[in-house]
Order: sequence, then structure tokens, then C-alpha cells
Amino acid sequence: MADSVEFSAFSQRELRSLAKTFDRMGDEAVDKSRAVAYDIASLAKSEIKQSGYSRTVSAKGVRRVVDGASISRTSKTGRLSYGFAGQRFSGGGSTKILWRGLEFGSKNFKQFPTFSGRFGKGSRGYFIFPTLRKIQPELTFKYIRAMNSAIREWAN
Repeated sequence: MADSVEFSAFSQRELRSLAKTFDRMGDEAVDKSRAVAYDIASLAKSEIKQSGYSRTVSAKGVRRVVDGASISRTSKTGRLSYGFAGQRFSGGGSTKILWRGLEFGSKNFKQFPTFSGRFGKGSRGYFIFPTLRKIQPELTFKYIRAMNSAIREWAN
């Protein structure tokens, strides 16, 4: 099973409220929200891929990780997954285990870049999370605009 990378501009309370709204909406509005979420996740995936390909440290591993990203078609909020057991490296490693080391680095393991440092309650990261922080306003704007449109159509 893959690790889902979730980066949300919304609080848990706002997401629960959004989920309740989806439950009340018709199938057409939910399908539209899924399509919008998929498009936004695709945009995030392409930006992360571009950022990953610009890395020079552990470039081969990073490229394997970003090339193997998966986007959920059924998510209403957009979900990217990185790291699968089926993506094997020579020597027995897989992206399921190694993506964290490639993204955040390590103080103890020499095969990874140095630790990326702290950021808020977590780590700074090298290519996934910095890219998501950079494009978050654009993603949030597109999602809210599309959801407002869907809700207006559903309400009428």
C-alpha cells in the first residue's frame, strides 16, 4: 500500500464540513468535484515532477519516485500517492521505503541527502513539500472556484 502525501490548505474542521456538503450533493456535482480534484492533483504532480527532475542529489532515485506518482480518480479533494512496494531498486529497496529519505534526508544514512531541516511541526523537504507550499495558493484558488461553481449549479 502506498503512502499518501496530503497537503491541505483547509483545516480538518473545514474538510469535515466539505464532506458533509458532498454527501448532500447530487451525483453530477460529486462527479464534477472529482474531475476538478483530479485536474488539480495532476497539476501538482507535474510541478513536483519538474522540481524532482531538477534535483542533482540522488537524482536517479528521486526520478523513480516522482515518475511513480499515482493520482486518485475517486478523491473529491485530490490525492497524490508516492512510494509503492512494486517500484524496486537494485539492492532490494523500494520507493515505498526510500521516498521519505529522498524527500527529507537523513542524519544517519549516507545514501540520502543531509536532513532538510525543520519546518513548523515537520520537516522542510526537498522536492515534494516545498513545491506544494509554493503552489498551494494557486491550487486552493482553483479548487474553491470550481467547487463554488459546482455548488451553485447543484443549488439551482
